[in-house]
Amino acid sequence: MEPEALRLLKEKEIANLLLRCIKVQEEEMQKYGKTNVDDYMGFEWWKVQAAPQTLNKLVRAGILEIGYKSNKSTCYRIRNPEQIIASIELSSNEPEVVAPTSEIPSDLFSVIVGHDDVKEIIMRSIRSNGRVHVLLHGSPASAKSLFLEELSRIPGSRFVLGSSLSKAGLLEILFEERPRFLIIDEIDKIDSEDNLSALLSLMERGKVVEAKFKRRRAIELNTTVFAACNRIEALPPELLSRFLRLRFRDYTPDEYLEVVRVVLVNRERIPMQLAIYIGEKVMKDLLSRDPRDSIKIARLLTEHTKEEVDRIVDIVRERK
Repeated sequence: MEPEALRLLKEKEIANLLLRCIKVQEEEMQKYGKTNVDDYMGFEWWKVQAAPQTLNKLVRAGILEIGYKSNKSTCYRIRNPEQIIASIELSSNEPEVVAPTSEIPSDLFSVIVGHDDVKEIIMRSIRSNGRVHVLLHGSPASAKSLFLEELSRIPGSRFVLGSSLSKAGLLEILFEERPRFLIIDEIDKIDSEDNLSALLSLMERGKVVEAKFKRRRAIELNTTVFAACNRIEALPPELLSRFLRLRFRDYTPDEYLEVVRVVLVNRERIPMQLAIYIGEKVMKDLLSRDPRDSIKIARLLTEHTKEEVDRIVDIVRERK
C-alpha cells in the first residue's frame, strides 16, 4: 500500500469512513447476490455519509476505486476490504496514554460532600498505569450519579446509560470513539448479549472484536470503566468479578442538605439561602433525600423566590 494511503488510514475519521464503506458494500453485495467485486457497481456518497471530495481523495490514494460514473452520479467501491481492515487494525493498535494529571479538572468532585474515601479510590484508579474498574452501588438517593457526572468531565471520557444502549451500541461507541474512560449509569439495564460480551472483553483483556458477514474488526483499548447501579443482584457474576465494588448508603438529613447546598449554589447558580430552602422543602414535603429532586425543582424556577419554590413543590406533591 502506498505511503499516502497508509497515512490516511491512521486518521480516525478516514478509518471510520472506510469501515462504513465496507459495511455498506458488504450489505449491498449480499442483498443483490453479488460475490465478485467486479459485478458490483458501488455505493454513492450519500450512502456512506461522506463528501464526494473526500471519497475522490481516497480514489487518488488507491484506497477506493470508481465502479460506475455518469453525468448524474458516481459510485465507489473497495477492491480489497480485508486488506483495508487489517491496515486499520495495525494503525490503531498503538498503546493508549493515561490522561495526564493536568487534564483532570482541578475542581473534580468539588460538588460532592463527604465520601473522601471513595474520591481517593477513584482518583487512584484514574491515575493508575493499569486498569482498575470501579462499580458504585447502593441507595438511589446517594452520590453515585454525581460521581459519574463528575467523571464525565474528564477529557477522553464517554458517558452512557445502560437502559438506552441499542443492540451492539456499545461496540460502535468503542470502535468510533475509543474512550479512555467509559462511564456507565444503570449498568444493570444492559440487556444485549453483544453489548455485554463487548464490555466483558474490554474489561478483562482490553480487546474489542466484532465479527460480521465478511467483516472482522478488532482494537485494543486501555479503557477504564466506572459504573453505577442500585442493586447488583441482577449483574452476571463474571461482570461483577471485574469490578472493585464500593457500596453507598442513604444520606442523613444533614448530609443531604449540605449536598443540595453545594450543588445548587455551585452548579445551578442558586442563592445559598434559597438552595437550603429548596432542600428542606423537598425533604419535608416530597419526602425525598435524593439531590436530583432538588436540582429538578431549582431548574423549574423562573424567579429565585421562596414563593416560586412553594408553588412548584405544592404542584409536585399533589400529583405524586
